[in-house]
Amino acid sequence: LSTVAIPALICNDLVENYGDRYTQAKRHQWGITEMAWHFALAKHMNLSFSSWWAVFGAENRRAGSFFSCAQIFASFIVLPSAGVYAGLYWDTLNPNIQAYVYIYFASMLFQWIIFWVQEAFLWRHLLHQFPIEHPSPLRWLILVLLSPVWHVLTTLSFFVVPTIHCLYHVTFVGELGYVCAPKGEVQKTEGREDKK
Repeated sequence: LSTVAIPALICNDLVENYGDRYTQAKRHQWGITEMAWHFALAKHMNLSFSSWWAVFGAENRRAGSFFSCAQIFASFIVLPSAGVYAGLYWDTLNPNIQAYVYIYFASMLFQWIIFWVQEAFLWRHLLHQFPIEHPSPLRWLILVLLSPVWHVLTTLSFFVVPTIHCLYHVTFVGELGYVCAPKGEVQKTEGREDKK
């Protein structure tokens, strides 16, 4: 039996309320509890190490796994610290390290450009067919120029904090009730009214 990953177009931005989006993020982060299940497999099932390691390795490589969350948490500490150090002692850094810093920022700029090209394509060729409120040019400008700041804030709000909240919840509370966040309720209502 094999599992095939199927990429999907997920419209998390249809969740309009901050509280609902946070609840959704916490539910998504509940996947980090899979780590405990994998350790339970090793202890309670009669699996060979190679069989167990194949399943455990797949979990570790999954986006949103416990280890990937730990890597992102570490980057929130290491990258700013390295940036401050590089800024203070730039002239004393080895030229190879300086080149690495330039390459890092060039790759970040490239990712930023690719993201906004994809976003523009999505809005221009796919989303225009739906009755969605389009951002004004000023809002687009604010979104694009400040997107590095928004990225840090949203990662903290909808990834770091929900993950810590999940770890607290699983340790001290137990089960997490499934709450489905409302997505695009206004659009659904308008669509039903248009059909009448």
